[in-house]
Amino acid sequence: MEKYTFIDRYFHSQSELLDIRHTEDRDINTLFTYLNNLHSTADKLLELFDCNIKTAPEFKMLRIIRNYFHHVGDVDEIRLHVKVEENVLVSHSHHLLIPLEVLAKSVKLFIDNTIPGKKSKNYNARLQFVQKEISDIAEIFDYATTLMSDLELFCQKPSLMLDGKAYELGFDMYKFVFNITNTIADKCREIPELSEKKVTKELDWSYRAENNIGKHDVFCSPLNVPITTTEGFVYAKE
Repeated sequence: MEKYTFIDRYFHSQSELLDIRHTEDRDINTLFTYLNNLHSTADKLLELFDCNIKTAPEFKMLRIIRNYFHHVGDVDEIRLHVKVEENVLVSHSHHLLIPLEVLAKSVKLFIDNTIPGKKSKNYNARLQFVQKEISDIAEIFDYATTLMSDLELFCQKPSLMLDGKAYELGFDMYKFVFNITNTIADKCREIPELSEKKVTKELDWSYRAENNIGKHDVFCSPLNVPITTTEGFVYAKE
């Protein structure tokens, strides 16, 4: 009988979420299933092998989104090819987009549920905890400071008028899923019981943290800056 099947479930749901070969297998449950499997995998790794992936910035970001999805509202993802124009370099070829509004509401829920009233004896400790979590996420998320500077505004369906058309701003989750998957793959190779599993042995060379996408994942000319919307990158003149 196969043991530690939480790892099999994780890599199955990750592949279904990101691998273009599984496009036809995706449905309204794909993202929700992935986020729940990630949450379960982190718990099992810590419980069974004293392996903690919960400190990874990517995990912290995805956990915030998962908790919003789990407790408040739907999170509908959008799949699009990355549109690359002249003098633009992008780390990946596919978007995994959600509305920026959803990310902002997820962060606000995390803050509201974590920090008690100022009269609470735990107020300062919980405030410092939230600040540390956001600071950690900022290590991999280039726009954390911008988001936190006016969180309430970003919770109200932020949009921009670009070349005469209104676009809702988006957030690309691809890097976060890609990176945490590579981290989990490395951990599986290090843990004897997991390194012998078929799913671990079949992971190719790309599943390594050394291949993780950095904080700055778009490089471009100042004259041709892509703006992330729910319709993908938009290169606006006005």
